[in-house]
Amino acid sequence: MKKNEFFLEKINKNIGQFFKIDEIILKKKTKYQEILIFKNKKIGKILAIDNIIQTTSFDEFIYHEMICFIPIFSHKNPKNILIIGGGDGGCLKEILKINYINSITLVELDKKIIKYSKKYLYEIHKNSFYNKKIKILIDDGFIFLKKNTQKYDIIIIDSTDPIGPGKALFSKKFYTYCKNSLNENGIIVGQNGTYMYQKKNIINNFKIFKKLFQFQGFYQATIPTYFGGNMLFIWGSNNIDLKKINLKNLKNKIKLFHFKYYNFSIHINSFYLPQYLLNKLNKN
Repeated sequence: MKKNEFFLEKINKNIGQFFKIDEIILKKKTKYQEILIFKNKKIGKILAIDNIIQTTSFDEFIYHEMICFIPIFSHKNPKNILIIGGGDGGCLKEILKINYINSITLVELDKKIIKYSKKYLYEIHKNSFYNKKIKILIDDGFIFLKKNTQKYDIIIIDSTDPIGPGKALFSKKFYTYCKNSLNENGIIVGQNGTYMYQKKNIINNFKIFKKLFQFQGFYQATIPTYFGGNMLFIWGSNNIDLKKINLKNLKNKIKLFHFKYYNFSIHINSFYLPQYLLNKLNKN
């Protein structure tokens, strides 16, 4: 792979998308996966793991704002947050905007992801790794939660797709460990891919969440880099229905901040799903 060649992200055996490589910043094979960071003149810096695009400096703010602030502003008073994955630091950057968050624990399997993100992806993390509120653990998220005894207000699953090391993070056992690690009013949120090309995984996770949580569902965001456009986030809670929104409280929370994608209307409308997806979910 060289400068001026094209990086191919294969979505499945029939389709994929190309990104021109204007500069290779890093290409390393770690104990767990292959990491590639390269530049594209239109999109900026791109992080790929095992040939799958993870994030870009072009539109990472959409993903990170949506996976963080929907649960944070749906909770009455979150104090401690657990992130599984998230080694690029994007979630850390966003959560640190909320001064009433007391602690953020990040559990990342591959320490090299954090090392290379710190060095090459400042645009995404903005040096958030060094804040005193943050505790970083190099561990398998599945094993960590299996042994965990602490309770969290919010758990964010910022994982890779369900292949390789990330596969266990989409299992019923893992989600059960998450449930057991939530406070009474706790909320779990995780990325679930795009429905058109990851239907099986999305429906399977929905079935699991229906068994584990009293309230559950999806919300969505439009993220150009991810093939298919509409990224789904799955959520679950046993005491908070994220779809029942206190409009006044939400407006008061949001008005204190300046976001690039997320806002009052986005929060409300992100829970409205296309009919083809609703039809499928209603069957399950």
